Amino acid sequence: MHPVARGHPLRATHSRDGGGTIGSVTMSKQAVARARRMPGALAFIDSMDREQRSGAALLAGGLAYRLFFWLVAFGLVVAAAASFWVESSEGSLVDAGKSFGLSGVAAQSAATAVKSGAHARWYFLGAGLILLVYFGIGAVRALRVAAVIAWQLEPRRLRRPLRASAAFTGIFVLGLTTTMIVSWIRSHAPGLGVLATAGAGAAFLALALLAFRLLPRPEHLPARAELPGAVLVGCGLTGIHLFVVYYLSDKLERSPKLYGALGASTVVLVGLFLVARVLVAALFLNATLHERRGPWFTPSG
Repeated sequence: MHPVARGHPLRATHSRDGGGTIGSVTMSKQAVARARRMPGALAFIDSMDREQRSGAALLAGGLAYRLFFWLVAFGLVVAAAASFWVESSEGSLVDAGKSFGLSGVAAQSAATAVKSGAHARWYFLGAGLILLVYFGIGAVRALRVAAVIAWQLEPRRLRRPLRASAAFTGIFVLGLTTTMIVSWIRSHAPGLGVLATAGAGAAFLALALLAFRLLPRPEHLPARAELPGAVLVGCGLTGIHLFVVYYLSDKLERSPKLYGALGASTVVLVGLFLVARVLVAALFLNATLHERRGPWFTPSG
């Protein structure tokens, strides 16, 4: 008689269960091995491991938090400045806001500012400019912390914080302007939507490369060493823009009606966290690829 039938059912069961477990582990190892053979996959895996060890998600969360407050201050400035136009033609601003997507929030704020009184716009404008500079400095510091950790550098003191805040605001406003232009083209010339989206990706790439050159990095690091991260930012922000246009904007429109201001803030924070996560991932990707290339990649002179 077969040994299983003579009192060894446990051995047979253990063999089947163990075989299934061993088979799953083997398949998992084979999948990892196939992924590692793909071009650039090993560098990507190393970058993800480096992010996990350095707490990249926490860095992105802190950066998103500061971006949110900067965006609130920026919206306050836009609302105060736009209120001068709303006084003569309130409906035109609302229509333009709808055409530009998320900027409709600023249009509603501008209409509220006008109703608050004639002098309220000046208070909003002054307070908004002060807060814009202050929260810009906070966002720059968060980006510098992420860059220092990604490149494993010694912490450096932020020099000329006002200039750094102005540079951050300029770069970020250019990025927002790019998304507004793409949204306008998509609304008024649908045939050019694909071309405009590709152009937005190239603009995001250029802005990211400029921002990386202003952040802490190893000495004599060539610009081409930061190009992979800039490409990641260009592709990532383009994808986030499409996500905002086709999904998140509807949530932003409905959330105040369903959940109040807290719901709208949560939706905006989700989008900003995705932006921050892409930026932090790009910094770690540049650092990982530079380390894998070796010191010979960096000019010594």
